Amino acid sequence: MKFSGETQKPISSPWKKNLGRLAALALLVACGVLLFLYRGSLSSRISRVFAAADENPIPVTELVRQAFSLKVTSNGEIVGMETTPVATPNTSSGSLTIGWLIPEGTFVRAGQPVIRFDNTDAKLSLEKQENTLEANQQNTQIKTLQQGTEETVLGIDRKDAEEEYDYAMTVMPQDESIFSKWDIITAQADARYARERIEFLKSKGKTQQRIARSDQQILAIERNKAQSEISMIRQTLNSLELLAPVDGLVLYRRDRREEPKVGDDSHPGQVILEVINLDVLQARIYVLERDGGSLEKGQPVVIKLDAIPEKEFNGTITSVSSVASSLERNSPLRYFTCDVGIADAGGDLKRIRPGMNLRGDVILEKYESCFVVPSGAVVARESGNIVYVQAAGKFEERPVQTGLSSHGEAIILEGVEEGELIALADPKGGRKLYLPDFNKGGQQNGMPGMPGMPPGGMMRGMRGGPPR
Repeated sequence: MKFSGETQKPISSPWKKNLGRLAALALLVACGVLLFLYRGSLSSRISRVFAAADENPIPVTELVRQAFSLKVTSNGEIVGMETTPVATPNTSSGSLTIGWLIPEGTFVRAGQPVIRFDNTDAKLSLEKQENTLEANQQNTQIKTLQQGTEETVLGIDRKDAEEEYDYAMTVMPQDESIFSKWDIITAQADARYARERIEFLKSKGKTQQRIARSDQQILAIERNKAQSEISMIRQTLNSLELLAPVDGLVLYRRDRREEPKVGDDSHPGQVILEVINLDVLQARIYVLERDGGSLEKGQPVVIKLDAIPEKEFNGTITSVSSVASSLERNSPLRYFTCDVGIADAGGDLKRIRPGMNLRGDVILEKYESCFVVPSGAVVARESGNIVYVQAAGKFEERPVQTGLSSHGEAIILEGVEEGELIALADPKGGRKLYLPDFNKGGQQNGMPGMPGMPPGGMMRGMRGGPPR
């Protein structure tokens, strides 16, 4: 019986409850059949979607001209003011004696005398050599006149001998009926004597000529030696007055805590004093050995001090160490040491102190207009460097002129035009792109296997021991 207010619930049979499940199962089976039947077409479409447009895609880049500065970064410190040493000149006399010395602490201008050495010995040597040269010239004149006189006398003797021979041959008696045998023999002997005398005078003349040449050569050697000595002594006299190389303050270089004074002997190369340039700071930077192959004296350096970060200073390399060395004991890093002069410190000199840390950018090369590309875009050939320019869908070789390159970058100066496309890799290298098969090799610890590796994604031989 039914009561009022109650709703009647529908009674479902078991086959009605599973109707939805059967319909879903049938739909999945139909989809599987369709995928199996059209698997080839579907696979090719998916491959076209994920595959590149070309079997061998080559990345390219468009060339754009730009200004570029090749820099090398370094660290360093301020070491003080720029100092210019004034050293004893190297002269033939060896050590020199200080005759006059400018007082320490004097402000000097470039070209102003700061040291004068004693020139007494040099003047005596000059006078001696000048006398030697004058005596040599007089001896040369005397020898020349003497040789001329001897040649004249010898010529007269030869002429007299020739006349005697001609006379003897002309009046020589030969008829024994008229002349006695003694007269004939005497005349023949006189003729032979005259002929022998002529030959002797000829030999004597040749010998005198050789002796005269030897004497003249000896005199010439002595004359040249005296002239060389005079030239060297005059150079020494000219170098006995040392001038200030730059404007600045004079400070003495003390040897064993003793300052130089008048009367001291100074050896060649010995530094007597230094001129301090109060307008130029001296910095020292350290460049890594791998970056120091192109360092040269005179290269510009941009300096930034840690204590004055808001300002940049410009300097110039004044010296570069010949070999790289370690800054710390047992450190594998080696550095080239460079001294840098900073000339634009100006009013900041009072804020700067020796020992301040700095960073220096050495400008190895500055290009006003060039192309900067990855280093892999430039291919080296025996005939020179080339790039591959894309034109009409193909790549053609183009020789180019390159500049200094940095790590990973190449500089192209000439050979290509702005806007052209060049390959970033060698098109003839045969590169191909493949998608990895992440399903190959199984899984271990939730990590997919990689192609060419055992399950677990790690080669056994890399676990710290030989492969098992």
